[in-house]
Amino acid sequence: MPVRKMYSVKVWIFAMIALIAGPLTQASAQPPMLRGIDVATVLTMRDQVRAVAVAKQHQNKEISAFSELKTIVIDPGHGGDNQGAIGTAHVHEKFLTLDLAFALRDQIQEKYPTARVILTRYWDKSMSLSDRIALANEEGADLFLSLHYNAAVHQKAIGVETYFLSTEQAIPDAEPAKSEPIASAQLNTTGLPDGVDKAMQEAAKPQGTFNDDMLTLQRDLARATQHERSGLLAEIVQKRLVNKTRSLNRGVKQANFGVLRGALMPAIVVESGFVTHPKEGRQVVKEDHRQRVVDALILAIEDFDDKLAEQNAR
Repeated sequence: MPVRKMYSVKVWIFAMIALIAGPLTQASAQPPMLRGIDVATVLTMRDQVRAVAVAKQHQNKEISAFSELKTIVIDPGHGGDNQGAIGTAHVHEKFLTLDLAFALRDQIQEKYPTARVILTRYWDKSMSLSDRIALANEEGADLFLSLHYNAAVHQKAIGVETYFLSTEQAIPDAEPAKSEPIASAQLNTTGLPDGVDKAMQEAAKPQGTFNDDMLTLQRDLARATQHERSGLLAEIVQKRLVNKTRSLNRGVKQANFGVLRGALMPAIVVESGFVTHPKEGRQVVKEDHRQRVVDALILAIEDFDDKLAEQNAR
């Protein structure tokens, strides 16, 4: 069977929208309706839809809710000019991650209608790493998942892996943790939106009046807790991914990912398979593989919420 017949319909829809919208966005400084609408409007619409869903389920007394997680931010990796990897199936990673993000969002929303689920991008748009994590910070996210697919210069690499921020980046002056270098890591990512100059960054930092040492200690403790919980989340996600996809377990790793730097909540990068592997590269574009990844992530989020509830109950 030709590979193109196995592609997900949604993946091709995203690709066609990008091809049509591209010339329009170049001709106008304002993004056209075909490209999408502004994030604030999207979030408002989603809130209204969620309110209706909650009201409907309340009538049947079947509302499910997380114990600790209120807002979840899902980051479809790449987008726009940054097309990501392209592998055996000849589909750009940016379309696969967006397809996966929509499926994950919709199924979380259906199962947990009171949860607030936000995407960093809702269409094929370019977005910096700083703006992605800044959006999560601004929205007060309790969880940040950056979705990706892996690639290698050879065709032998296969499996799933999960990353959280390296120790020296999350906690200043901590003992560095050894990890492999990541090509997509950017050293200038701060967690503040692009265009914020140094003076504004300094002004954004918490300022003390007479007890700066106490404020520094509080910030360090908060960073340590966030980092510990990111590691816990990564372990849970990796376990569920391996179980559901039945792919090679490449483990949990720490890396200097720019998209994780500056996060104020547990944050991880999920690599859901290698697009460059002859077999796995064809599997990742299929709907059943996407569903296995979604199932794994939802179970992991539920497990993580339970762990947080246990910790907060102590």
